[in-house]
Amino acid sequence: MNKQTTPSTRKAYDPDKLQALLQYLGRLLPNDEERAAFYRCSHTPPPASLRLNALQAQAQHVRPHLHQRGQSVPWCSEGFALPESDTSLGQTIEHAMGAYYVQAKAPMLAVEVLAPQPGERVLDLCAAPGGKATQIAARMQNSGLLLANEPQRKRMPALVGNLERCGVANHVLTQARGTMLTRYFPNFFDRILVDAPCSGDGIVRKDRNMLTYWSPQDAQHLAQQQKGLLRAAYQMLRPGGTLVYSTCSLSLEENEEVLLGLLRRYKEDVAILPIAEFEGPPLPDKLAAQFPAEFAHCVRVWPHHHDTEGAFVARLSKRAPTPSLGDAPDWNTSTTEPTAAEAQLAIKNRWNGTLPCPSDQIFTLSKRHLCRQPALGPALQEHLPYFVRGGMKVARLHKGYHYLSQQTVALWGHLMQGPSIELSWPQLQDLFEGHPLYCDPPTDLKGEIFCRFGPWTVCRAIVKEEGRRIEGMLPRALFRAQLASLTSSLPAPAKAGRAGVRSAARCKCDPQ
Repeated sequence: MNKQTTPSTRKAYDPDKLQALLQYLGRLLPNDEERAAFYRCSHTPPPASLRLNALQAQAQHVRPHLHQRGQSVPWCSEGFALPESDTSLGQTIEHAMGAYYVQAKAPMLAVEVLAPQPGERVLDLCAAPGGKATQIAARMQNSGLLLANEPQRKRMPALVGNLERCGVANHVLTQARGTMLTRYFPNFFDRILVDAPCSGDGIVRKDRNMLTYWSPQDAQHLAQQQKGLLRAAYQMLRPGGTLVYSTCSLSLEENEEVLLGLLRRYKEDVAILPIAEFEGPPLPDKLAAQFPAEFAHCVRVWPHHHDTEGAFVARLSKRAPTPSLGDAPDWNTSTTEPTAAEAQLAIKNRWNGTLPCPSDQIFTLSKRHLCRQPALGPALQEHLPYFVRGGMKVARLHKGYHYLSQQTVALWGHLMQGPSIELSWPQLQDLFEGHPLYCDPPTDLKGEIFCRFGPWTVCRAIVKEEGRRIEGMLPRALFRAQLASLTSSLPAPAKAGRAGVRSAARCKCDPQ
């Protein structure tokens, strides 16, 4: 379920091919009334939706506004459907601060079914672009181990960026084909998500481009890859653990038939478990009879029933261990080293605050970066050839000083009482355009400070020119030409007027 699309991708398409796809999927519905509703719904775009990020404590300030402006997602308490477009949702101060992730309603279901818990070992086998990985981390409360694997290098930057923006610290990133990880983690993970690459026939409401490569033969070809991924994941699942297989496809080839391949291999050792409190039309009797009775526990998210994209979700468990493919490494845990503890203390003293760290996480200091990561992180880095990076960069050490990362500022800035200024809305917009701020009269603050706006600790900044100029340290990746706010109707002044404010009237900076 790993296809990135936006409303702008709804280009011209072949109506005949769309009709062929809808008829092909419509045969999975039990009657003509259901099929007609599905056909009608598939000609309209899905609503925009988002998921609040529970790792960002300040996201609580957004929830009341979402209840007023949107509708809750039935299967995810953090999810909301809104009238705004996907594009506008990515241009807000709240999005930049990691308060939410723009995500379709259907994909949220897979993680809710997986139900990861704090302190567990969890694998996201096909993690990019990061929507489900960030959702998993939030359910784990940033504790335990989240191994986020992405086989395609070109998709890794998006995954890294989303993990950083959402403040995920309990992860280790790997880049490998899923089948290559099995020898290192036999019967290891408590929970595994296989959000398999698929034809995407369920997202036709959102992306007509998928019609250019869709065919039943394409689905059958992808099913072979999906069977290999699911088998690899099953081998890495501990007995009694939970494995969720999901796609954004509705076809039998990429769903039930993939599961059937696993059952034929491992037979009664595989358990297909019910998914509670989710209702949808069952397969027609003739099709359902082709599969074991417990396949009725699997669910399809039909667009016309839930006003979202299509998806398939199955919840599995494992009754007995599978044979190991070789001698797996002994994954020993590490503890925070003295140099990292000293760096942690220096930051606490400098900013008069705290750096949260669950008992199963540690601080490490290497390559001039202080990181918070899982206690298993150093062992994985040493022994796993597919290791990319681990944990969250808390600060960068330079000439004896620790410069906080943007993730640290956004995630934990509210826990720190160091010197700061409260920005006005025009100043905040200037900051997100990459402009310096000017103070009239000059501020008494010196050196490094925080820039705050309402509940958000926006970024670090440096006071220059004897208090007259403040240089924001906001990363370029967060720059917004027309910054908006989801929690208010603040105006966005024209750029010419705002430039005049900077050069003539001069915005005032109020020290906090």
